[in-house]
Amino acid sequence: MSAKYDIQLGDVQETLLLPLTARVLESKKEDGILHDPKSVEISQRINFDFKKTGRDISEIGVAGLVARALKFDHYIKDFQTKHPYGKILTLGVGLDTYFYRCDNGTNIWYDLDLPDSIELREKLLPVPSERVYYIRKSLFDTTWIDDIGSIEVGLLILAPGVFPYFEEDEIKSLLNQIAPRLRGAEIVFDVISQLGILLVNTKIHEAGMKNANLKWGIIEVGDIERWNDNLELVEAQPFFKDISDLKRYDLINKVVMKINDFLSISQVVKLKFI
Repeated sequence: MSAKYDIQLGDVQETLLLPLTARVLESKKEDGILHDPKSVEISQRINFDFKKTGRDISEIGVAGLVARALKFDHYIKDFQTKHPYGKILTLGVGLDTYFYRCDNGTNIWYDLDLPDSIELREKLLPVPSERVYYIRKSLFDTTWIDDIGSIEVGLLILAPGVFPYFEEDEIKSLLNQIAPRLRGAEIVFDVISQLGILLVNTKIHEAGMKNANLKWGIIEVGDIERWNDNLELVEAQPFFKDISDLKRYDLINKVVMKINDFLSISQVVKLKFI
């Protein structure tokens, strides 16, 4: 049996282990709502206590991360029906496994993250296809636009669990820079309210990641559309809306899910660049 990898990442990059934890734990449940064998495979190759981390971020925390993954899967598949040869770019890809769950055999995939995260990804998830490209850059280094080339075939940008770790001004500046240059592209990302930031930061710290903090909180996603004339809000969905098969959760967790959605604590947002 080959040796397991030790994880050495920056403070924010280390949080890539949280969604991986959720996918691993959910995939091992007989009644799980997401099945991700590739994530389970990854988990067997690194030194990390997934069970402990799952307990630290709580059952509802795991459920939220899984629900977010399912939302992103939905948007990918919707994009593929319209753009079967289109390009899909993930900002802050970490150890996400969208390609393995959603690839249609024809899309072109670009996975971007900081060098230490991509180095880990290359060890655990070597480039799986000639249609997949890894980019070692910050999402704020917008030269990645040159790396992906023409978007005439369509472009979907994914940013799962990324934007809330930065200040609003940073995200605003990023979108204002890229939207005019990528007209016709769509971007999907998640947002969280100020109340959600307080709750989630507590759980992140309890999971041992004490220097990683969510910063950008928002409820009125319509405000984003007003940042730039090139931004059009397509929709925003609370995490648990339209997620089926939640029967196994107890009453308390179901109530928390309802509260999350009613108060728009965590949402997935889709914008179009016009």
